[in-house]
Amino acid sequence: MRRCGIISIDDGRVVVTPTPDGLVWMTKHEIAAMFGCFVAKVTSNIPVILKSGVLDESRVYRFHRYKDGGGVELYSLEMVVTLAFRIDTRNADIFRRWIVEQALRPLQNPSPLPTISVFVPMSGSSLPN
Repeated sequence: MRRCGIISIDDGRVVVTPTPDGLVWMTKHEIAAMFGCFVAKVTSNIPVILKSGVLDESRVYRFHRYKDGGGVELYSLEMVVTLAFRIDTRNADIFRRWIVEQALRPLQNPSPLPTISVFVPMSGSSLPN
């Protein structure tokens, strides 16, 4: 059973399947499959991003070790988003547009302002004249 969230692009539609805690962690192969590129493209861009200092490796990378001794490298949503702006494929473009759409969503459909109630105590000594 998968314990990490994943993002995929199906028929031009972004599908996010997060974990119950809302986190997304993906392997290089999953990222490459999502963007529709070779794993080598993802692999070559990751060290460039980390070397630039834009992302903190301790926040965007983790190694998951399996009980059998094997393991897998996982990358956070923050790394996936950064890779989307470095990889030029149709699916990376779809994902970039989706990211912008998500960022602007609250501005496109603003919710009404919440009602604020103020209660003033009505005791004789605290009322102004």
